[in-house]
Amino acid sequence: MRLAVLTAAPARLPKNRRLSAFRAAFARAPAALLMVLLAAMVLFPVLWMALSSLKTDAEIFSPSPTFLPLAPTFEHYLSLFTHFRFGRYLPNSLIIAACTTAFSVVFGVLAAYGFSRFRFPGSSALLFLVLLVRLFTPAAFVVPLYDLMGWLGLLDTLLGIIIGNTIINLPFVVWTMAVFFDDFPAELEEAAELDGMSTLSVMLRVVIPLAAPSIATVSLFSFNAGWQDFLFGLSFSRTAASIPATVGISAMDTGYKVYWGAMMAGGTLMSLPIIIIAFALQKYFVKGLLTGSSK
Repeated sequence: MRLAVLTAAPARLPKNRRLSAFRAAFARAPAALLMVLLAAMVLFPVLWMALSSLKTDAEIFSPSPTFLPLAPTFEHYLSLFTHFRFGRYLPNSLIIAACTTAFSVVFGVLAAYGFSRFRFPGSSALLFLVLLVRLFTPAAFVVPLYDLMGWLGLLDTLLGIIIGNTIINLPFVVWTMAVFFDDFPAELEEAAELDGMSTLSVMLRVVIPLAAPSIATVSLFSFNAGWQDFLFGLSFSRTAASIPATVGISAMDTGYKVYWGAMMAGGTLMSLPIIIIAFALQKYFVKGLLTGSSK
């Protein structure tokens, strides 16, 4: 009798496991449904913009709008480069985004490592002041930065826009990386110093490689800040030589007519680099967010 019970017990385990898995899936269903709804709310405007860029003007202004284009066309994309000189503005945006990323990450990582490892009287207050810059709206810096760029002769230049974006974005990089460096085990650095490595070598050869996920995260945010900048591009630029693509898109609203098709096409093109980079750095991006929120 005991032998029969022992042999029958394993047969009930798969059923119990399936029941437990079903219960777990049912418990996660509300959260999953909420995530799907939030994703749909976020992605719907982007999808609508991309599909509208393929519609004719008649479809765009139709009193009975359709979701899918009835007669897909690329005429709006062609007009971007033939009528609105979008091909001249895109390289400007790329230079602004790349340089903003480079300056923000390099200076931000060095400053964060210094704040984390080299304490001095007033360092906490200074770090708070760095954060305070981030708390102000960027529009508050337009007038003083405009005067400063005019004094330096940097108006109507890409460098002036890059400096403005770097000033606004740098506090985010400093605070994000300072959290990582504070949680970084000091024993690894001490072991490297015992092997004869200098402080700079320890940072570059030990700390920075292990900080790759966090650096990838702040790099993505920095690139996005420079790529989508509109405020400083509009304030500091008056000639086509330094106008970014975001300001070029706004010029499609002439006051007499809004070129919605071309505007949708320009917005779609501006979204593609961020989407591609986000997917390429997805693994590091998630790790960096988890690391930054672990403290």
